[in-house]
Amino acid sequence: LRAGSEEGKANAAMVITELAYDAPTRALITETGALPLLVEMLRSDTEAGEVDVTSVIAWLAQDVPTRTLLVAAGALPLLVEVLRSGPELGMANAAAAIGELAKDAATRTPIVAAGALPPLVELLRSGPKICKTNAAFAIGELAEDAPTRALLVTAGALPLLVELLRAGPEKAKASVAFLLVRLATEMQHEITALRTGRDALAEGFESSRRSLARPQRGTT
Repeated sequence: LRAGSEEGKANAAMVITELAYDAPTRALITETGALPLLVEMLRSDTEAGEVDVTSVIAWLAQDVPTRTLLVAAGALPLLVEVLRSGPELGMANAAAAIGELAKDAATRTPIVAAGALPPLVELLRSGPKICKTNAAFAIGELAEDAPTRALLVTAGALPLLVELLRAGPEKAKASVAFLLVRLATEMQHEITALRTGRDALAEGFESSRRSLARPQRGTT
């Protein structure tokens, strides 16, 4: 990873992915200083980097301490860029990585700030099946935060999730159903707030109307 050829680095990333299946090994990978090298490889903008490194990051991000290290190393904007324009498998892996990172409450706000929501919603709209599944997973984790739920509703995620529940892969349907309940609750809160505002406005208009309708006493 540090000084090999592009092909050698890609092969090393694939080997690290295999090693990262095992939790104790993931900790060792992080301890050896692999994270900055992986992020740098992702920055190189090669298809091998976008596919293989995003896969490694998705596995390594299953460990809580590693999540903040990945964010600190600058992984978030690079993952978002892969979401926008990477190869199909790279987009799927990047969505999975963002979903794992979003399991940590401290990383959810930086993920949203990095611009992850629009490309995730776009993957729900027009991505391949595996991308839709992983995007739904990432959105479900990000939706743990109420402000993000409101952003998702505004971004049009709700009908896309309904369609995914209707005709998407079975693997995604359970998490999508739960997420839809959360978003529907958010919409209900917004509807209640709008109704409250409407009622207050109507009351104000009625009060003004009554005030204007009272006969005015003359003065001498």
